[in-house]
Amino acid sequence: MNILHFIWDFDGMLFDTYPHSVAAFCEQQRRHGTVRDPAEVLKLFKINLRVAFAEFRLSEEDVKEFFSIENDLSFPPAGVPYPRIPEILRLIVSRGGKNYLYTHRDRTALTYLENYGLRDLFADAVTEENGFPYKPAPDALEHLIKKHGLPEHRTLMLGDRDIDIGAGRNAGIPTLLYDDAGRYGDLGQTLRAATQDELYAAADALTRE
Repeated sequence: MNILHFIWDFDGMLFDTYPHSVAAFCEQQRRHGTVRDPAEVLKLFKINLRVAFAEFRLSEEDVKEFFSIENDLSFPPAGVPYPRIPEILRLIVSRGGKNYLYTHRDRTALTYLENYGLRDLFADAVTEENGFPYKPAPDALEHLIKKHGLPEHRTLMLGDRDIDIGAGRNAGIPTLLYDDAGRYGDLGQTLRAATQDELYAAADALTRE
């Protein structure tokens, strides 16, 4: 399999933003007199934000307040790229490949990339503002494929959740599941990585063939 086009999920795949998001959520709840267990919040966030909001019965105003706190990237702890991600992104570009971003996060994802000097390593990005249906719907992937003329068999969707893999499968492209915590069994993914070293090795092999 030779891959030229890598479509990346953001949270939990490119950047470790979960500590920041969990802290922002706990702060929003604290302001209203409620103490939340960060471990419980994290578990739900890794499923889906909407699941967490429903479980904790957040009102529309609560959700807006949470996003306001989360969008303040100075609120600690700050999200950071996973250790080998900058190296992997540069490897792909150096071999003639291209990186794309597909996230449910808003344009703060682009701010993160810019802050770490990674924005220029991406050919295009789909964020919340584009208004596509949420994963596992394939609409955003199909948009990128059509817009850039990406051959499906040479395009890879990379993500850390089942919805990322589902979106890739529904779009008819290969997928890579990054599962560093061993949370998932077989999701029908094409490839799997459990460590940053395995992720680098996969990118190295896919761009060599």
